[in-house]
Amino acid sequence: MGEAEHRRAPRIARPFMVRYQPSGKSTWLMSPLRDLSSGGARFLSEHAFAAGAVFEIQIVLPTASQPVPLKARVAWVKPWRAGLLEVGITFDPGDALIQRTIDEAISRFLGRKSS
Repeated sequence: MGEAEHRRAPRIARPFMVRYQPSGKSTWLMSPLRDLSSGGARFLSEHAFAAGAVFEIQIVLPTASQPVPLKARVAWVKPWRAGLLEVGITFDPGDALIQRTIDEAISRFLGRKSS
């Protein structure tokens, strides 16, 4: 089976920005998302994460008035180009309003036709 067949939720490939604060770090880093779903995302990072690591993120969505704060858990890490890592994360269940904000953004972009 292909990777897409294992997905629980549709993903949108939009270059939204994500701010993240790896555990034990005092600074926030910023990176583009590769894709986003209701339950997780992929992004590129210079920071090496361990599978299972939990950290804070904020996703900048055009449909939200402010960055959306979430707890993320690293599902996997793969080498990418130019020394970057591709990081797959799942969102820890949290606030229903935050989940609705993400779901509404995904629905909005899935409903748009490509031009």
